[in-house]
Amino acid sequence: MKGLQVTVENTTADTRAEGLIRDLELAIDADDDDARAGMKKKTKGSVFGAFFSKPSPAAAASSRREIDLQKYMIRPAAHNPAIPPNLYLIPSAGAVSWTDTQETNDDAADAAADDDEFVDAMDTTDRAPLWTRKGDAWHRAGARLARALDDLPPSFDAVFVDTDHLAACVLTKLALASCESVVVPLSFDDGDFNRLFQDVTGNALFTDVMIPMKAKGQLRARVKRMVFSKVGSNKNEAVTTAGGIESPFKPSKTVMDQMDAMAQQVWAACTHDERYKQLFAGAEELAPGQYGGGNIVGAFTAKFFTAMKMAPDLAANLSKMMGLPLCTMTSRTYHAPSGLEGQSGKPVLDSLKSETQRLVAGLLDDRYNLPLLES
Repeated sequence: MKGLQVTVENTTADTRAEGLIRDLELAIDADDDDARAGMKKKTKGSVFGAFFSKPSPAAAASSRREIDLQKYMIRPAAHNPAIPPNLYLIPSAGAVSWTDTQETNDDAADAAADDDEFVDAMDTTDRAPLWTRKGDAWHRAGARLARALDDLPPSFDAVFVDTDHLAACVLTKLALASCESVVVPLSFDDGDFNRLFQDVTGNALFTDVMIPMKAKGQLRARVKRMVFSKVGSNKNEAVTTAGGIESPFKPSKTVMDQMDAMAQQVWAACTHDERYKQLFAGAEELAPGQYGGGNIVGAFTAKFFTAMKMAPDLAANLSKMMGLPLCTMTSRTYHAPSGLEGQSGKPVLDSLKSETQRLVAGLLDDRYNLPLLES
């Protein structure tokens, strides 16, 4: 909650994530000015909701400029010295950011009743919450976001976008249309796993979102890695499962067998329907023996699957309550504002840091294999 309060106190609606979304829409509205020149009035509706169709005069005046993502960034280390100084964040502020964006737009209803005024189809859905919006009108905003990511200075090595669990939300689609890679967290719950392929709410990441986006030429991102998260550890040593999955620590045999079985289910989906295989970066060029796998199934699981250890409760809770990243945590005793206090041993922290670093380097490159901070 402290991080949320800092965000609210040090940002405005124009300099947080919702400001970025609004400016993306303003940018594509500016592109449409010529096309609308013959219309009596510009559309009042918005791809993203009523809030986004009501720009401030300053925002409207700058709508023709390219989107500069640095305008929306904060440097968390300026407010919390425990955060590494090379991290920048485009924050949102929970309900402060998104609840107010979903107010109803009575003007749109009035406009629809005016025979002399042009209103596009988006106005008729302007009352819908952001996460229920359908259609493809968002896509040009996604293309603008991709351009803005490409235009970041070279000093920005990597950009991560944390998306909502509702895969069909337009915000998730913006990320899939603008980023290069997808990291998919996995649990051992069959229901969660199956929702990658089938979901009654239309939020199956692969089937309902990524495959249709690819068919329409909207999908830029491809799956880079599937990560089993919150996995228990029996030993702090790297291991490869019988199916070829490399893990920076050793889970129980039962867990490793389950990891292999779920990876093989994904491969089975890929062989049954080529559209699933096309979602995985480089899967169509795989050959037996690659990445240490004996056969093609082993090559697939070795390339795309890994595991992330479940952090001990004390370290995890102190990290969350104090805004203290595990990568900077030491073995000293910490006192959280909630009253929780304790310390994690140096061997525990060193293994967590090492395993996290190995995971990050696997997702990015060896530039991230740097000396660990002292525990």
